[in-house]
Amino acid sequence: MPKSPIAPDTPLYNSRIIDTYIKLLKRKYSFVDVDEVLEYAGMKAYEVADQGHWFSQTQIDRFHAILTQKTGNMDISREAGQYTASPEAMGVMRHYVLGLIGPAKVYERIGKESSRFTKSSIYETRKLSRNTIEIKVKPREGVQEKQFQCENRLGFWDAIAKLFGKGIPRVEHPQGLFKGDDVCRYLSTW
Repeated sequence: MPKSPIAPDTPLYNSRIIDTYIKLLKRKYSFVDVDEVLEYAGMKAYEVADQGHWFSQTQIDRFHAILTQKTGNMDISREAGQYTASPEAMGVMRHYVLGLIGPAKVYERIGKESSRFTKSSIYETRKLSRNTIEIKVKPREGVQEKQFQCENRLGFWDAIAKLFGKGIPRVEHPQGLFKGDDVCRYLSTW
């Protein structure tokens, strides 16, 4: 039986995701008018600044559509995922995180921490070896994510190893929602 879609205005994605994109825009795409992008997406700057605010799939879709148009970058979502490791995106927490843990621990905690960023999917992680982690992402009943959101996750997996000076990891994506599977499965090796 097919999943019935959730209401388009259901809040699913935390503002911290959009905040990273905005920081990337200001750093690399300063020619893009952030206020215009937010207005088109139905978002307000104060909502993005509020870490307790959540956006709907419709708002996220509109945000992505105008970003690709204004930047001319069809890979903006992966780039934004990778940007999460930058000092601008992480701020002072970057040094604290780096001092306490390594990439394996960060990947392992994704399943527990993902609910702070998204209500759209269930994340599960499993350590396969000293330097390989399996991550499974399954959408919640009725959620219809888009491929650019998968690309953003791929960028985020890239960022984790990069954050610890391990370079860009090898991320395999043997199963995917947009490949006909019911789950996105990633294998990250650094």
